[in-house]
Amino acid sequence: MFRSRRNVLLAGSLAALGLPGMSHAYSACVGTSQELDDALAQATATTDASITIKVREGTYAAGAGNVFYLTLTHSNQTASISGGWSGAGCGTRRLGAHSGSVLVGSASVAAIQLNTGFGTSGNTINATDLALRNDAGIANDAVGACLHVVLNPGSTVRAYRMRLDGCVGASAAILDNSGGDLTFANSVVQGGFNAGAPVRSLGNDGITRLAQLTITANTATSTSQEASGLYILSAPNVGTQVTLDNSIVWGGVAPAGIPDIATDGPGIVFTRAHYETRSNVNAAVTDNAPSHGAPGFMTPTNPRLRSDSPLVDSGVAIAVGGTSDADGEARTQGAAVDVGAYETNPDRIYADGLE
Repeated sequence: MFRSRRNVLLAGSLAALGLPGMSHAYSACVGTSQELDDALAQATATTDASITIKVREGTYAAGAGNVFYLTLTHSNQTASISGGWSGAGCGTRRLGAHSGSVLVGSASVAAIQLNTGFGTSGNTINATDLALRNDAGIANDAVGACLHVVLNPGSTVRAYRMRLDGCVGASAAILDNSGGDLTFANSVVQGGFNAGAPVRSLGNDGITRLAQLTITANTATSTSQEASGLYILSAPNVGTQVTLDNSIVWGGVAPAGIPDIATDGPGIVFTRAHYETRSNVNAAVTDNAPSHGAPGFMTPTNPRLRSDSPLVDSGVAIAVGGTSDADGEARTQGAAVDVGAYETNPDRIYADGLE
């Protein structure tokens, strides 16, 4: 059932009564594709300062009239969309990219698009605990098949605990940051077929933080694309900064000459990044050993780390990305944080019978 509640007390009425003003809030608990589309449309239209959309466990298909596009049209708004919800009124939540809330894109639209709003400022969008897929193959090369982010000056986007799986198109994710603050963390991008880099980070006078990512097993479909894993473009502006921390970019399938990572521009810093040697990295690289070689995945299609992986307990402390990994498990569970999207949990590995 679709549920929404709005504070209907008007600031003018409160002032007339001599009472302090109250900010309005829009909230929705959604369980169908149409309800999600309606909630996102309402989020775009509302002037409320706080917007919350809770997505129940289930599969939500874009297309056929549903476009999962969250764009803010006013300033100083905070919008949060999160998955893994169940129970009466979305009262129960399961954390993680495998939470059971799956958004599926189509040939015409991404699984989800996030836009902080042109001509606005002071906005924040939080997107968490969602699986994104698009095996239809999006036709528009300028749009990420699964995730497309447009961030404008003075605003913020945080995308945590996301799984982009089987995304077909030029890119699985396009992160377009023009003067804002963007964090993409504790997320997995795997199994896509892409004519451009699976993840494209475009920075222009903004701060982009890529942290605790695992980008793997994506197949290049062009002989001239930038990379088979990650492409970072940093415009030569004083305010442009891009960091890649505690992340794995490895195992892309590509023709000879296509790197796993390619970077272009100043202000790019890698800290404890693990990637294929066939990479074209023009960045400041720190605290990076071991930076190459097999990461020690469970299997080629399960990029969680084995207990004997050299990347277990080998990360560095960072202040972004939150306290949960892509499975919703706590960081940190050993002597130090693990590299990649998943934190190794010996009890969980044993229970799964994988070791």
